[in-house]
This record gives sequence, C-alpha cells and structure tokens, in this order.
Amino acid sequence: MILTHILMTLLTAIMAGTYICVNIVKLKDKEILQQLGISVLCVLGISAFFWMPMLETYFFADYAVYQENSMATTESLYESGLDIKTLLYTDTKGNATHVFEIGIPILIMCILSVFVIKKGIDKKYKKEYILFLILGILSTVITIKQFPWGIFEDIFQIIQFKWRMLLFSNFFLAIICAVNMNILIKNFNYRDIIAISTICILYVGLLMPMLQVNSEIQDIDKYNIGEVTENKRDTIVGMGKGEYLPIKSNDNREYIRSREDTVYVIKGMRKDSRGK
Repeated sequence: MILTHILMTLLTAIMAGTYICVNIVKLKDKEILQQLGISVLCVLGISAFFWMPMLETYFFADYAVYQENSMATTESLYESGLDIKTLLYTDTKGNATHVFEIGIPILIMCILSVFVIKKGIDKKYKKEYILFLILGILSTVITIKQFPWGIFEDIFQIIQFKWRMLLFSNFFLAIICAVNMNILIKNFNYRDIIAISTICILYVGLLMPMLQVNSEIQDIDKYNIGEVTENKRDTIVGMGKGEYLPIKSNDNREYIRSREDTVYVIKGMRKDSRGK
C-alpha cells in the first residue's frame, strides 16, 4: 500500500500512526520500541527511491500538483462518492466500468463479528481486533456519497476519489474475516480448506465477466499528447491533466501542443569553424 500511490503513502502513515496511538502504552517496553525503530528505518530505506524524489520536488520545485485545488476539489471529491448499492451489487448491464462491491463472503464474515465478540476473543488481541473492525467499517462508509465530511472536507479532498479508501477497507476487513473464521471453525481440517477455496474460486470466476475489456485502446505513441480543450483542467498532457507539470508549463499548455519535435537552444550556442 505504501508504494501504490503517493496519496496511499500518506494515508497508510495515518493508519499506522493510529495503530501506534492505540498501543502507545506498549512503547514503554524497550524491546518493542527498538523493534519499532528498526522497522521504521527498514521501511524508509526500502521506499527511499519513492519518497526522496517526492520531497525533492515538493521543496525545491514548483509543480502544479502541489497547488491548491490542482489534484481535486471538494466538488469532485463528492462526485466520486459511491452509491450504497454499488458496494453490494455491480450492474453488469449498465455502464459500470469498475467493480466496487465488497462481496458476499466478506459481508457474511463481518456480520459474524457480533457472535465472535460475544463468544469471546483472546484479550491479548481484542484491542487490535476492535480497532481493525472500526477502521474497516469506517473506510467503507467514507466511500459513499452520503458520508458527512464536514470540517474535514478541505483536508481529505487530497485523496481525489472516495473509493480509494476501499483499499484500506479490504485490508482491515480481510484480517477480521480471517480471525472470525479461525474462532468459529474449531475443528478446521483439509475438507474445510477445499470447500472454502472452491467457493472463493467460484466467486472470483463470477466477478471476471463484470470487468469490461476494451481491445481498441490506442498505443501510447499514437495518443495525441497535449490535446487542448476550452477547459484548462481538461487538457490532456501524457497520462495526466497537467498536474504533474511545472507551474509555468501547466499555465502554457498550448505551447506543449504546438511545440515541434526538435531541440531548442535558448542560450550558450557556439559558433562553428566557419563562424556560423
């Protein structure tokens, strides 16, 4: 999740920070604190190729992506919200291009959390279990159109699309479902594994036809890079809409569209032996 997207890096850090805050008392243990420090250094080291250039562009360059309302606005954030039925059902006969539904197996296993909590869960893991359940449900609810952002709407518009929170929803709820299955099925054997695996394979097979495949996508070298429309925000530059360009280039995208495929020497041009 850290390397999927810059925004996911930020959100993952927030989630990890929340987990640490809930378990802040455990940091009194020097061994745990030491392991946490080593883990943080390992994560930073492995992902340095990702976050160091990002910080470099943020502090030492003026890119449009870092300007207010460049990546998204409050209005576009609300427009990206999902209908509740979209989380439960994918209309394959309509114009659906993505599958956002949570899935029947996950829904059933999450409902069983009520019985798991009543039946009892090891106190050692109860706090993490409840935290993951809350974060999983909250990450799901945030994606719907009706979710009231209130005073946080300006802060969270950075995520661009509400449905991005489903990544965390899947992560947290997958752990909850695994714990529920382990507690509810005491005499777990190979037959259970085969039965559950078969159900999962069949379910994935049913989802495959829901994904639309377009075989007429043009090669990138045939794409009209720099196509300019009347609306500045709709100008296509490569794979984005200009947000990853320096500010000056973003403000003059007509130049990008009309620029010839040649080298322009602005200054420092030397004369040849003939004085030309």
